[in-house]
Amino acid sequence: MKIRFEHSGTAYEADSADSSSIAITLQPDGPQANHFGAPLATSQPLRLGEFVGKTELGGSCNVDQLQLIPHCNGTHTETISHIVNEDIWIGHAAQDICCLAAVVSVPVTSAEQTRESYRPPLAQSDSVVTAADLRKACGQLSAASPQALVIRTLPNEMSKRSRHYATGKAPAFLTIDAIEYINQLNVRHLLLDLPSVDRMYDDGLLTNHHIFWGVKENSHSLSGDSSQDKTITEMVFVSDELDDGLYLLNLQIPPLAGDAAPSRPMLLPITQQ
Repeated sequence: MKIRFEHSGTAYEADSADSSSIAITLQPDGPQANHFGAPLATSQPLRLGEFVGKTELGGSCNVDQLQLIPHCNGTHTETISHIVNEDIWIGHAAQDICCLAAVVSVPVTSAEQTRESYRPPLAQSDSVVTAADLRKACGQLSAASPQALVIRTLPNEMSKRSRHYATGKAPAFLTIDAIEYINQLNVRHLLLDLPSVDRMYDDGLLTNHHIFWGVKENSHSLSGDSSQDKTITEMVFVSDELDDGLYLLNLQIPPLAGDAAPSRPMLLPITQQ
């Protein structure tokens, strides 16, 4: 199906047949990306009285009972409700789920090699995505005023699809300068292949989350500066087959009453008309 749309006065065309998912397939009881040392996602057949939801066990049909933690088990999208007391459900907050997106590839940099900052202060062992590298990667793409930004970190290792981030070297995260630059781009939907925009162990500050959503630091309350319609999608995987550039993003999210949910971001290559 051909899709024609206009953004900021420019006409584009996309073909739904060329769409690519950048979600990591969540395999209960199988290899899966995991953050913060949380329990893995699991699946078991539903059992109610004599009913068993598995044909191999004599059931009439298969009915799986899933247990997962969206923030920690694979690709997920979260709302401002992740850091505030108010309920801003993911199924209601993300409305403009079809929008212009820019895909950019950026290197992961040692904290020793940048003067950019973070709170709490950067440690020498930290790895970060910097504003300087984002500016280089975005280049002329920012002139198109994309509503979404998809960050692919380099090296783009296949192990991202099943990495356990609580073991081994701590995962990279964004500097404050980087998240402020993203806000300057007026990005409403931020997607990245890291488990979080913040350091995994950050004294509970979640500094970048607060900056992105316009929530005062050390606060869990909305204010007039808060952006309730913005989302963050973490633990995507952007295949090397997808070039940097502009795409049509279809951010597919189930209508759950929660601050986060598993999601399937779809990217469709576009041509300018």
